[in-house]
Amino acid sequence: MAVPLKTSNEASLLIINHSLRSSSSSSSPSLTMNTHNDIQLTREILFNLLNDLQQHTLHIFGCQIRLFIHGGAVMLLHPHLSASSTRRTTRDIDYIRRAFGHEWRKKGVYDAEDRLQSCINATAHKFHVGTDWMNADPDVALPFARDPRGHIYDPIYYDSKQPNNIEMNTVYSSPGLVLISVTMFWGVALKLVRYKKEDPVDIVAMLRHGTKLNGVQWTPQIMENWIKALCWPMGYDNYQPQRIDELKDRVQDAVRLLQISSDDFTSRKSYAPMRKRRPSMHALNEHRMQNLHSHSFAPPRIESLSTSFDRTVVPHHSAPHVISPLSSPTDSVRLAMPEPWFPHTPVIPQTRAF
Repeated sequence: MAVPLKTSNEASLLIINHSLRSSSSSSSPSLTMNTHNDIQLTREILFNLLNDLQQHTLHIFGCQIRLFIHGGAVMLLHPHLSASSTRRTTRDIDYIRRAFGHEWRKKGVYDAEDRLQSCINATAHKFHVGTDWMNADPDVALPFARDPRGHIYDPIYYDSKQPNNIEMNTVYSSPGLVLISVTMFWGVALKLVRYKKEDPVDIVAMLRHGTKLNGVQWTPQIMENWIKALCWPMGYDNYQPQRIDELKDRVQDAVRLLQISSDDFTSRKSYAPMRKRRPSMHALNEHRMQNLHSHSFAPPRIESLSTSFDRTVVPHHSAPHVISPLSSPTDSVRLAMPEPWFPHTPVIPQTRAF
């Protein structure tokens, strides 16, 4: 997917330099490379930064690399979300560094993360932005999980690298770089954890996208069950009562904001597919294994799942938030790997692709 530029690199440099001059009265005017980026990045600037970055990655790696991203940048880069979101800027792009390192360690390259950082730094230097304009700081808080066989795996990476998600949520592609958004259910779940600044409006944009795709009419109960079923590694069943109440409040607030922000949502009737009989979780898993093209926005049937966050959907063990060496990044359904990071045969019905 080629991404047409709406502005030139020179135009982006002018915009960024103007931002630097406007803030010089309250800070040092030094143009040395900073680690923290304070420049607000628009969609156009992001595309120019990425086009410069891909030139460096193509030179360093000799091929196209792929990164899985999440956060506010997805709202700007995703063609559908950018059209419905009120967000106009972000300070950075959050990518999953541990997944990137995993894919390159399989190829025998053990310093890929450092090579990528050098490319990020080179682009930062050219555009006079902080080197964390693209960073993986949130990696330390992303969950690992264990499947029923005890194998540790990265559920966000596993879900996001499924072919259907790659097809629907590739937000940038060039000869040296491709960016793929994490699945929408993980995007919503991660923003519910923080729920500050522009997180509520970002969630609204993702939920609205779900309605456009599948006609989902969101209610707090539907959203709650959707998140709990598909993002169970977040450990909702282990939440303390206070945290459960906090999460429920955020879900209710997100749905409220969605309903008051769109006449389309208030004018529609109840969600029609809810009247249909849903197959069992076993049948859903069999269907997912055979056909990875179902939309993740299809909500689980209310009767089939717990309606609160303090009950278990499937048995699992929460893994500590540590970065471990990753195993094979194959996209095949059956995984045979030297490192026990993912199950050899996926058996978790909640990891439906999107």
